[in-house]
Amino acid sequence: MSIITLTSDYGTKDFFVSAIKAAILKEEKNANIVDISHEITPFHLPECAYIVKNAYKEFPKGTIHIIAIDTEKQKNKKHIASYIDGHYFITSDSGVLSLIFPHTKPTNLVEITISGEYNTELFAAKDIFTKVACHILRGGKLNVIGEKIESFKSFMSIQPVEINSGQSLVGEVIYIDRFGNIITNIEKDLFQQKKGDQNFVIHLPRGKKTNKIHKTYSDVNESEVVLLFNSSNLLEVAINRADKNAVSGGSTLLGIKEGDQIIINFLKKNN
Repeated sequence: MSIITLTSDYGTKDFFVSAIKAAILKEEKNANIVDISHEITPFHLPECAYIVKNAYKEFPKGTIHIIAIDTEKQKNKKHIASYIDGHYFITSDSGVLSLIFPHTKPTNLVEITISGEYNTELFAAKDIFTKVACHILRGGKLNVIGEKIESFKSFMSIQPVEINSGQSLVGEVIYIDRFGNIITNIEKDLFQQKKGDQNFVIHLPRGKKTNKIHKTYSDVNESEVVLLFNSSNLLEVAINRADKNAVSGGSTLLGIKEGDQIIINFLKKNN
């Protein structure tokens, strides 16, 4: 199966996404094009990384992923193609790949050197990235369309921080989904490792706190706050079936936004 996925901050109002698909279909009419998301907040690399990181692994090995975020080529920002974890990624060297793969190095990585027919500086996703994707789709090698480089631009992803001699864990809200559910950077494995057999209290912004983590949203009544580890194994704060008139569900109702801190205090049990 020949699959090319598209992720961008272009939205769906304008012609950009359809033009990218048209460019692919001109070269490979049987290509299977799948949209991951085109509603990324403009230039928001961490948001893009969260979405792609959780989506790409659901596709078959060999899938080609075009990431069209901040694609204008500059002296310090190349266009790159890489093969990582059995998948191909075509994007700009903006640092987004380091956020998707903080601990994984690419098997192959090249700076794209081919040029397009039009002003590739303005619409590289259509004029350059699609050509690379179709080249790979036909079985082409990366070294034909670019020069090998050793690494891509690296950003440090935000990680939870231990304080109080390891008795507290400070996490951060990294994403708000379309339901207003609040996603943190606290992973289930880390939480369980730090908790051990201790009790805990989770402190949310605005003075709210809880000592319960549930398995499903419906473990609580409608309109009640629920904390759980989501399908990505990240701690999530939500309101079960939040008020349908709320603009952003739990995020709005709880007054929690991206970048807010979530603090977990671990309490040693009394013997």
